[in-house]
Amino acid sequence: MDRRRFLLGLAGGGAALLGRASAQDGPVVAANDFFTADNRTLLRLLRTLGSEGVLRIGGNTSERTLWRTQDAPAPPENFVISPFAIDRLGGFLRALGWRLIYGLNLATGTPEDAAAEAAYVAQAAGPQLLAFQIGNEPDGFGRWSGVRPKTYDTAAFLNEWRRFHAAIRTAVPDARFAGPDVAAETRWIAPFADAAAPGVVMLTRHYYADGPASNPAVTLARLMRSAGRIAPTLAELAAIGTAHRLPWRIAETNSVYAGGRPRVSDTLGAALWGAELMFQIAAAGGAGINFHAGEDKVYTPISHGRGGGLTARPLYYGMLMFAQAHGDLVPARLDSGGAALVAYAVRAGAGARRYGRRAVRQRRGRRLWRLGARRPRGRAVRRRRGRARYAGRECRACHVAGHLRCECTHARAHMSRRMG
Repeated sequence: MDRRRFLLGLAGGGAALLGRASAQDGPVVAANDFFTADNRTLLRLLRTLGSEGVLRIGGNTSERTLWRTQDAPAPPENFVISPFAIDRLGGFLRALGWRLIYGLNLATGTPEDAAAEAAYVAQAAGPQLLAFQIGNEPDGFGRWSGVRPKTYDTAAFLNEWRRFHAAIRTAVPDARFAGPDVAAETRWIAPFADAAAPGVVMLTRHYYADGPASNPAVTLARLMRSAGRIAPTLAELAAIGTAHRLPWRIAETNSVYAGGRPRVSDTLGAALWGAELMFQIAAAGGAGINFHAGEDKVYTPISHGRGGGLTARPLYYGMLMFAQAHGDLVPARLDSGGAALVAYAVRAGAGARRYGRRAVRQRRGRRLWRLGARRPRGRAVRRRRGRARYAGRECRACHVAGHLRCECTHARAHMSRRMG
């Protein structure tokens, strides 16, 4: 598989598009300053992950969104999406160059409101719009979300989905769709694909390695052993995609559902888990992956740090590791000698950079070394022109993380003088 065609990205909630006043004031029609063209830190962090990513706006909050073109009263439990917020999102996408999967409210919305919202999103996003998603985790509508009777099944979902699809297609004739965006019921995907609605361009499913976050049995050790759990699902997705000639994507994922578990989801171990998951999905033929994110999520790859600015969290570095593995995946076998190791091989094209992706632990000390890269030499890291540098060259990872100086292992190991 061509690894470059595998598109990674973030999955943010609908609440990321809007602002909310205090509890007594209720919701307001206003956008915050997150997905905006002048959020240079966020743009830099995402650009570092690649030039062809996919941002998904969806998640559980999309079940409570309201499309409002005018300032009108709304129930306190709802989130209001405004044209102003969508305009800023469109500017952000153009500045970033990524594409968009946009979620519409099937749970509590109407086909008419979804069509009006979709028409505005299509105009604002333009060619950056990859697909609309009608509904989020509909296999949970009759279960944990409780917005439908317990008898709600695939047939009931498809009947609703078709009504929304028809309304949206009337407003946006060339609209494209991804779905069914189920949480766990892979058996819903084939009937969805069989329906062959006009404009369906991608099959989507969610996946969380463990959970819920409140379960004390969820540990980092268990997360690191979870790779085998998704293998049957990936094989089933690959078979459905091949049969219907449609690409498939894990459109929402992370380590522990219900927001992530402290000391599990926010560790560098979780970063390694995320990198391995990306390689698994790419090797299975998936079109991409979206990691669920949010300021209140333990597992989020990007969040505000102690100083108030955006910074990279551990999972981000797993995404960055995968993003730098340029080239095509090739079959690989590893004799681990009984150790908990896994390896993926990437063949770089002519003239491309080659990055070693293996790491070994030194017998003395605790530093991890990348193999296959030239050993850094030279003078100590210095802060120049506002960027973290090592031996006269910018250290990209530390710069995007917001460090004033390079804090990588190689810098500490080869430091010849104190940092200035």
